[in-house]
Amino acid sequence: MRIHSSAFSHQGYYRQRNEDAYLELPERSLWAVCDGMGGHRAGDYASQWIVRQLAAVDLSHRLGGSVQHLKRCLLDCNRHLWGYSRSHQLGQIGATVVALLVQSGRAVVIWAGDSRAYRLRNGQFRQMTDDHSYAHELAKATGRPPDFSQPGNDAITRAVGACESLSLDCLVMEARPGDCWLLCSDGVSGSVGNDRLEELLQHGRAPGEAIVDEALQNGSRDNCTAVCVRIQGSHLRAPSSSTEYM
Repeated sequence: MRIHSSAFSHQGYYRQRNEDAYLELPERSLWAVCDGMGGHRAGDYASQWIVRQLAAVDLSHRLGGSVQHLKRCLLDCNRHLWGYSRSHQLGQIGATVVALLVQSGRAVVIWAGDSRAYRLRNGQFRQMTDDHSYAHELAKATGRPPDFSQPGNDAITRAVGACESLSLDCLVMEARPGDCWLLCSDGVSGSVGNDRLEELLQHGRAPGEAIVDEALQNGSRDNCTAVCVRIQGSHLRAPSSSTEYM
């Protein structure tokens, strides 16, 4: 299948270093964005470690095997970072992660934290991941919109390396020609509205850089990273079902 991708990351104008990291491997149909935990030391180490380990995952198996290898890799990263923080007396470190794999006519998204995946299909732009944050967890429990007015509600509830155990969410769906994907850190999603993200993803020649530039122009105070993936092939093997599931 023919897949085109574009990625860009920027430290931002208010941070001393870039704790974001991304993976762009179109030849292996694998992409990811990691966001080191803001306010914690070694967040950049955490995000870069995860990206390096994901890049080495064996994806030569059938889809189910590849997905299991990716999950196992992230769980191994969690154990490493948990141990690393304690052996170096760093306190709590970690990184959110969102990864996209396209294989065997399917698109697989695996994530932990509030780095997001969006999909543009047939003119419909949709956030495909749920944020793992106190505000969004409370919103799901109460049925009310997320409330960020209370201090601490924007804190994330999952990140690779932040706790001794890690729970990953996984979404599997049909991959269709024409689908456009956006993976991004919260420095982008918190500064650019969905309508503008859709416009840039659909029409930008280098949408990854254009989306990050938009976030910076809008005053984002965080590191900003965007990875854009467009499925261009018309000969994807049709899967047996188009059902989307967790």
